[in-house]
Amino acid sequence: MRVLLITALTYFISLSTIAQDNVNLKEMVGFGCYYEGRSTKTVIKVTKLLKAKNYKAISNLLTSGNNGEKYLAVISLQRLAESNQYKLSDTEKDLIAKAKLSDELVSVCSGCTYFDKVPMKTILTDSDVIGSKFWLDRLIKE
Repeated sequence: MRVLLITALTYFISLSTIAQDNVNLKEMVGFGCYYEGRSTKTVIKVTKLLKAKNYKAISNLLTSGNNGEKYLAVISLQRLAESNQYKLSDTEKDLIAKAKLSDELVSVCSGCTYFDKVPMKTILTDSDVIGSKFWLDRLIKE
């Protein structure tokens, strides 16, 4: 029984490690990743900016080289604009429109075994593909 348990545990850990090989850990977006269900560093960074209402810093992320930050900036600024808490500039609208057409890859995770790269245009058009709606609902009150 002990050997079976150790074998199963080793198998699941190796799956998680293999799955992580195809993503960029520095840019990863996830709201409940790994065994602990924790947010990624990218999500934590933008969460702090939203809580501090530092919308200018979030706007600056629209031109970030980090695709995870860019994705979170797009969805955050869109939600803020929809709730009349922020007015998008023409430049921001253009950058958001470009992101929605972009093939740039966003590294995402969910749980302890789902790690993938998703095109920006897909993740921005697929409704709540990785749980961003709950995250935004918690941070941006109407």
